[in-house]
Amino acid sequence: MRETFTLGIDLGGTKIAAGVVASSGRMLSNVRVPTPASGVKRDLQAIFDAAHAAVATAGLNWQSVRAVGVGVPGAYDPTTATVWAPNLPGWKKVPLKRLLERALDRPVFVEGDRNVQALAEAWLGGSKGARNLVFLTVGTGIGAGIIADGHLIPGTRGVAGAAGWLVTESRWRAEFGRVGCLESLAAGPAVARVAEKALRANSRGLINTLATKHSGKITAEIVAAAARRGDATARRVLEEIGTNLGLGVASIICLLNPEVVVLGGGLAGACDFILRPLRRAALKWGQPLASHQVRIVRSRLGEDAGILGAARYAFIQL
Repeated sequence: MRETFTLGIDLGGTKIAAGVVASSGRMLSNVRVPTPASGVKRDLQAIFDAAHAAVATAGLNWQSVRAVGVGVPGAYDPTTATVWAPNLPGWKKVPLKRLLERALDRPVFVEGDRNVQALAEAWLGGSKGARNLVFLTVGTGIGAGIIADGHLIPGTRGVAGAAGWLVTESRWRAEFGRVGCLESLAAGPAVARVAEKALRANSRGLINTLATKHSGKITAEIVAAAARRGDATARRVLEEIGTNLGLGVASIICLLNPEVVVLGGGLAGACDFILRPLRRAALKWGQPLASHQVRIVRSRLGEDAGILGAARYAFIQL
């Protein structure tokens, strides 16, 4: 059977990734450029540049590309055909589909990044063929792509899977109103906050040493690096984060009864220290039948999930 091709674009808060993908799942190119994040006009130009570079790198012409799929870090509202991306300045009701179709002269299909990543996992990941799957992406924020009985569940206005807003704490905090309860307690910035709190009692340790060598600022990446080198404080911090995530995952499991929950995003790099407490909390707090049969695993697709999923979404829409 002759292969066909789509272009997958993964729009992120810090980078834009684009690649041509064959109908077999083979990736022909993978181009990454920084996201300007200084206004819609400059961000769009960076998307155009990445798209053209990806097609050229693949050795194809645009006539060979049947369609373009785009994963966005927010929500795509099908009723208005606009994108809301709160972490990108100016991205409120941006008609991305229309703008890209006009510039690239190809059908364009837009969806939330967490949703296309879930499609990638079910297509090519370690959970290939799963019909009930949740892709939990944990980085600066937390989102969940949901596939139920083989169908993607984007919601009425594209907001389904806003897992960062799951309630896991009974006492209200002001930050919950800005980013959501679970996101405040378990996303990347929470790792840094928990580490800073732990270091007030004892400022000595590998976390501060590594932070000093970099910008002087404690980040989730620095905490993970310290944990991999045996730092006890870093490992306790990540265990707390894993437990908090597990409370959210328990609710997801109870509500959706998935075959598998796949953990991806920037914080997945610390899975060696997060997965065990996450699984333990999900098992403790989850509905017994559902939580005992579900698999909770790390994504095998890594940073390619966004491109592959966006390309897959375009194939499905075609």
